[in-house]
Amino acid sequence: MQSMFQLSFWPLQIALLSVAIASFFGTYAYRRFALRHAVIAEINFRSLHAREVPRGGGVAFACVFSVATGAIWKLDEMPTWMMLSIGLGGAAAAAIGFIDDVFGIRADKKLFAQVCLALWSFGVFYEHVYAPDFSTLGGAFQIALILLCLFVSVWFINMYNFIDGVDGMAVGGAIYVCIAAIVVLTINGADQNLSYVFALLAASSLGFLPFNLPPASVFMGDAGSIFLGYCLGSLLLATALQGQISVWTWIAILGYFIGDTTTTGVYRLIFVRKWYGVHRSHAYQNLARILNNHAKVTYGVALYHALWALPLAIWSAVDPGKGPLAAFLSLGPAVLWTLRFGPRLSSD
Repeated sequence: MQSMFQLSFWPLQIALLSVAIASFFGTYAYRRFALRHAVIAEINFRSLHAREVPRGGGVAFACVFSVATGAIWKLDEMPTWMMLSIGLGGAAAAAIGFIDDVFGIRADKKLFAQVCLALWSFGVFYEHVYAPDFSTLGGAFQIALILLCLFVSVWFINMYNFIDGVDGMAVGGAIYVCIAAIVVLTINGADQNLSYVFALLAASSLGFLPFNLPPASVFMGDAGSIFLGYCLGSLLLATALQGQISVWTWIAILGYFIGDTTTTGVYRLIFVRKWYGVHRSHAYQNLARILNNHAKVTYGVALYHALWALPLAIWSAVDPGKGPLAAFLSLGPAVLWTLRFGPRLSSD
C-alpha cells in the first residue's frame, strides 16, 4: 500500500486538534443556520424528544472530515484510493443524508443511493487495493464475495442509521469504534496508515460530540448517520479484506450495535406483520422512553463498550484463536438485553 501521513508526532497531533476544533465551530455555525431556517426535527410517534431540535448537524463534521482528507491527499500524504473511497464517498453520503434531512427521500430511493455508495466504495477499493486472483476458485466465489461486501456496506449504513435515536449514542459510538480499531491495529502490528484515518474520523466526530450529548442541542440526522455508517463500513471492509483486523474482532468491537439492531430486525421479521415499517422498538429506544432519560442509556452503552466489548476485542487480537469466543461473548449480553427490552415491549 502506498504510504501516507508521513508527518512527525506533533504536526499530526496539531492536525487532529485542528480538525476537532473546525468540527466544533462548524457545528456551532450550522446550529445557528438550522434554527434560522427552521431545519428542525419533527416530533411524531417515533420521536424520543418533546422539544424542537435542529437536525442535519452531521453535515458539519462530515464536511470537515472530507475537506481534511482532500487536503492531506493534495499534500501527497494519502493514497488516491483512500481519498476517493472515504473522502469523496463520505462527502456523497453526507450530501444524500442532508437532502433527506431537509427535503425527505423515499425509502426505495434512499436504498438505491446506499447501494450506489457501496458500489463506489468497493469498486475503488477493489481496483486499487484488493485485486486477488480468483482464477483457481472460479467466478462464482468472486461474485459471492462482491455481493457479500456490498451487503455488509449497505447493512452497516442502515445499522448506523438505526442507532441514531438517543442523544450522543451514535457519535459516541463512532469515536469508540475508531479508538478500538486503532488499538487493535497497533496490537496486530498492522500498517498504521488506516489508524490515522480512524483518528481523523474520531477527531471530526469529537468536535460534534458536545452538541449531541444529552440533552442534545443539535441532531446529526441522516447527514451524520449515513456518513458515519458509510465511512466505518468501508474501513471495516478495508481492514478485514487486508487481514489487518479480523471479522471476529470487528464483531467483538461492534457487539452491542450488532446485537441490538440485528436481534430487533429478526424479531420484527418473525413476529411483526409490517416488520418493514418505521418503528421505535430497539432496546435503547424503549429504555430511553421508559426511563425518560437519554443520558442513562447513552452512558450505559458507553460503559458496555469500555468495560466489556473493547477488552474482548483486544483479547481476540492478542489471541486470534479465541476470536469466535470473544465475538460471541460481546454479542451475547446485547442480544439478551434486546430480547428483554426490545420489540416485545413496543406496540409498533
